[in-house]
Amino acid sequence: MGITAKLTRLFVWAAITVLVAVALACGADDEGDAATSPATGPADNTFAFNGKFDFSTYGLPAPTTFNEAPMLAARVKSGALPPVEERLPKEPLVIPVVERIGDYGGTWRRAFTGPNDGQNADRLVHDHVLYFELDEATVVPQIAKGWEESADKRVFTIFLREGMKWSDGAPFTADDFVFAYEDVLINEDINKDRLGRMGFSDLISVVTKVDDYAVNYTFEDPTPGFISDYAQYTIGGLGRHGRAGDSTYFPAHYMKQFHPKYTDQAKIDKMTSDAGFDSWPQLFKAKADIGRNTELPVLGPWVVTSPNTTERWEFERNPYYWAVDPAGNQLPYIDKISMQLAADSDVLQLRAAAGDIDFQHRHIFLSKVPVFFENAEASNISVRYWRQGGAQAGLVFNQTWTGEEDGNPDPEMTGWLRNRDFRIALGLAVDREEIQEVAFLGTGKLKNGTYHSDHAFYPGEATELKYIEFNPAKSNQMLDDLGLTEKDADGFRLRKDGKGPLTVEMLHVTNYFVDSEAMSNTISRNWKDVGIKASVKGVDVNLWAGRRRGNKNMVYVGAGMFTARHVASVASVTSDWAPLVGEWFISDGEKGVEPYTPELARLVEIYEETLPMKYLDRKDLYIEAQKIIVDEQYFLGFVGDTPALNGVIVMKNNFKNVPLLAPNDSLLQNPGIARTEQFFFEGGKNDAGQ
Repeated sequence: MGITAKLTRLFVWAAITVLVAVALACGADDEGDAATSPATGPADNTFAFNGKFDFSTYGLPAPTTFNEAPMLAARVKSGALPPVEERLPKEPLVIPVVERIGDYGGTWRRAFTGPNDGQNADRLVHDHVLYFELDEATVVPQIAKGWEESADKRVFTIFLREGMKWSDGAPFTADDFVFAYEDVLINEDINKDRLGRMGFSDLISVVTKVDDYAVNYTFEDPTPGFISDYAQYTIGGLGRHGRAGDSTYFPAHYMKQFHPKYTDQAKIDKMTSDAGFDSWPQLFKAKADIGRNTELPVLGPWVVTSPNTTERWEFERNPYYWAVDPAGNQLPYIDKISMQLAADSDVLQLRAAAGDIDFQHRHIFLSKVPVFFENAEASNISVRYWRQGGAQAGLVFNQTWTGEEDGNPDPEMTGWLRNRDFRIALGLAVDREEIQEVAFLGTGKLKNGTYHSDHAFYPGEATELKYIEFNPAKSNQMLDDLGLTEKDADGFRLRKDGKGPLTVEMLHVTNYFVDSEAMSNTISRNWKDVGIKASVKGVDVNLWAGRRRGNKNMVYVGAGMFTARHVASVASVTSDWAPLVGEWFISDGEKGVEPYTPELARLVEIYEETLPMKYLDRKDLYIEAQKIIVDEQYFLGFVGDTPALNGVIVMKNNFKNVPLLAPNDSLLQNPGIARTEQFFFEGGKNDAGQ
């Protein structure tokens, strides 16, 4: 390792160490700056962050009077809006604040990478019916005000907030859930073969209306895990799942105009043709896309005013947002969000370093942290790290790849991919320390894709560190023992069928959070030393996703949180390492490939067994799943416990109420889990005066 690399590593580690030390020193009752942050507005530090987001009483009386943003007060005065008391539900959600009661106003400047960057908004609006506290385990009310479970855990009643409204002022009621179930989720035109599965889950229930503000979810079998699954991204809310057609609620009063059950088919056909779609379900899903349809009523803190098909994706506060701070101020604090298109990731990083972005975690690269620190003073920015468990980089062997999907069946290569000793041998040949230095600036630790050591589901050091040593000699011996002893003039091992060198096609996604190209090149060099030829190919994320669903990816190198919480990936068509097993599971055996080893079959069983269970009750099974995945080396973890994926935050110093530490988990949709509606600008404006 050169001097420059050593200095960079020390620089980054020093910064992380300082932040962690501050967090530990602050303890459970402080978030670092809370005690010293100057009050420049209507502050009341009585409501400072108390160590957790507690959605019951906060130990404080509920607000009895309410306030609103000046931009809305002006509209009330003009008669364009009813008073804030009439816009809020009878029992609004009360959200605590991290540092202090915020200042209204300002435009939150961010960046996005194009029309397919929907998660950039989904994570901000976090319009879940239920949600999690910062402890990642405790489910709390969000859109719903509460729930009840039957004694046999088959019927779950979700209670809504009386008087709650969509962003256009229309009532939000149980009818929106019944419409979503009866007319969308189980509609075969919109959701062919889904069979009523909610979101990305495999949960199937019947949804019925109890009254205007209560709905029942009734399952055939006991399903105690429903509540915790409902609180995650897998089921989530309209933000992510509207455009997919599998949200558990829709604005029925608006969406009915695009549904043939409620609108004349000829009229819908014309709208479909005029919009350039081939079918009415395509039109329906497009109209339910919060990122593109400026007319769509929503429940999130902000409403889109300029779609993500333009160079500037913009949002404005939702005047009917149903949450307040402990002092009774209607949220959000920030007036607007403006995302500037940055199709080139380097441009996005430069904007962040220059201080032209107020808060960004998505698409911020760990490799650019030294640049951010170099510009911190001049650009008035800070860097924070939200660590992610599991492994943020690794290598996945597709266990259902055959080559047939590309018209080139390759039974020999299929056999090697499915050979455990072959996978282990290739893993032992990889220099993980080099990958750690090149792609992660020396941060994190070498490990498999296990939960971090302070997590309840940590499987132990033996599993975390199994097979991660760099041992080319042992790798060579294992490959020899497999019978791959013949080599060509370049030293590459020859296939047994006489078709030349054994070549592994290694795919990586370009410009996606970490430097996957550098990782692929390191692996390619390492494998050459043991006689394995690698064909390295970088692709756009959308092409990669399409190939993944088509079972076309042989081996994938890249970023991802691979833990047992994602054991469902073996039962999903979006799995990198067994997509056809996922297809088999989802189709009830009619399509795809049945698990062909006891280990794959057990992982599917574990998924089915954990499906109805509460999250915390899944501990033993998730630990078992981690051990199977590591023992089999379906996924070879490289480096983990880093903030590299959506956990490196660049923010302006006047951007407030951001927790120093918070969960970094796509299932919980960070930074939404930190309650973005309580973020604010000190003084109510960004440093550009907006």
